Amino acid sequence: MTRFFAGLLVVGAGAVIVGCSSEATDPPAVCSSTDALQASMSDLKDVQVVENGTAALEDAVASVRSALQDVADDATSQYATQVDDLQASFDALQAAAGSALATPSAATLNAVSASVTAFTNEVTGFADDIASTC
Repeated sequence: MTRFFAGLLVVGAGAVIVGCSSEATDPPAVCSSTDALQASMSDLKDVQVVENGTAALEDAVASVRSALQDVADDATSQYATQVDDLQASFDALQAAAGSALATPSAATLNAVSASVTAFTNEVTGFADDIASTC
């Protein structure tokens, strides 16, 4: 009888250990919204204004704006500083895009390109910052 209870105890303990180790937690929402922001940034980088027109640039910027808002909504106060940095970098990108849309020229398009690169670096840095959370 003692062997039976000892065996039962071992089986029960094993079930508890397996049950605890198999519990999966979903990553925070900021992980998926950051992935979506990175995808939007990739699409923005692929826009060829000369070939696709300024509407393609406007659409891509709007997509990034929406994805950035999702990141801001999903990020906790833990990431407030990084989200502020992302927003400031996006504001510069949006201003450069607005200038390029208002007065298309090589100079304004180069400014958009530089802003896209800077914002891409900010997004990549943010993704690296939250990687351990995801």
